[in-house]
Amino acid sequence: MGYYDQHLHTQFSPDSAESFENYLEQTDDLIVTTEHLDFHDAYNGGVDTVLDYAAYSDKIDALNRIHGGRIRRGIEVGYTPEAHTQIVSYLEGKTFDVILLSVHQNGHFDYLQPIIDEMDPKAVMREYFGLCTKAVRKLDGANIFAHFDYGIRRLSVTLDDLREFEPQLKELLNAILAKEMALELNTRSMYEYQNADLYRYLIGLYLEMGGTRFSLGSDAHSIHKYRYHFDDAIALLREFGVTGLTQFKNRVAYIEPI
Repeated sequence: MGYYDQHLHTQFSPDSAESFENYLEQTDDLIVTTEHLDFHDAYNGGVDTVLDYAAYSDKIDALNRIHGGRIRRGIEVGYTPEAHTQIVSYLEGKTFDVILLSVHQNGHFDYLQPIIDEMDPKAVMREYFGLCTKAVRKLDGANIFAHFDYGIRRLSVTLDDLREFEPQLKELLNAILAKEMALELNTRSMYEYQNADLYRYLIGLYLEMGGTRFSLGSDAHSIHKYRYHFDDAIALLREFGVTGLTQFKNRVAYIEPI
């Protein structure tokens, strides 16, 4: 089993207290952690969530000497247009194996904050999918678009609701295709937030448009969600005839059979 979890967080992210060592105990294979980068982080009180790259690299280098180089470097970029220059400046000169691109907020609030409950769901969806497309188009160098449903997790979105936004979703997928990025199947979204049917729809749409690159990530913030429901997600991909996952080393894509 050469494929591994491409979306993990450790104590180097403010919303996780998990250690590298505990993840390493879960597997003899590779791991990669994708720590948060969110400027003006609404979920964190508006302060900048910035990965301490030097400390992160030192920790990985030390553990890799012990564990045979099993840890790869990753980051999850939370994009807002206002933070574009800061994001590009931060990434410059730093080495990552994989860069995840996400939209967590609109510059005022995070899409998981309770204010969402008071808003028109269709307006939230329209804004969120538009911001996702803008993020993919504007930021060069990202490898994976993560949890397309992050902005609608608090909403009771049906499959029919999502289909109303097919034109916007196609714009997003076209942008992902143009950048040769992988589409993430976020297994916590699918099976904890019960959005598997939404992902099934998006997978079909992506394949119809010529998409081939899929990534699997649990979005684990502790070992309890590591490789969360991976067997179910793999079974779903196989239903669609997908035979491999796209993984990254030094930000170069390769296919790992499933």
